[in-house]
Amino acid sequence: TEQLVRLSGAVQVVSGVLLGLGRCPRLSALALAATLVPTTLAAHRYWEVKDPSERAQQRIHFLKNMSMLGGLLITADDTGSAPSLLWRSRHAAQDLRHDARLVHRSVRATARPAAAVGGGRAKLGI
Repeated sequence: TEQLVRLSGAVQVVSGVLLGLGRCPRLSALALAATLVPTTLAAHRYWEVKDPSERAQQRIHFLKNMSMLGGLLITADDTGSAPSLLWRSRHAAQDLRHDARLVHRSVRATARPAAAVGGGRAKLGI
């Protein structure tokens, strides 16, 4: 358990620094969110506390952590004006299909007159 707590703390520190510096923000936010869930569930179990004032404090901390989790999930999903790899691959495929259609149309358009000229030359014996 002690090793897991240390590992979780290290992940949170490194991810927090990276997120603050703007380096790998989506991955950093996702790592922070992944470590926040077990930490919150283990440390702020307000539903098990008997003392009303302590229970209120634990509920506040629990809800604070849940709101941070929501912000981290939004950050993990935000592309920051840089489209995701999935979006880029879909649009690249669409662009390729569009270019292939244009090439096909231009080949068809130039093939008809060329065939007509070739057929005329064959009739003339040239």
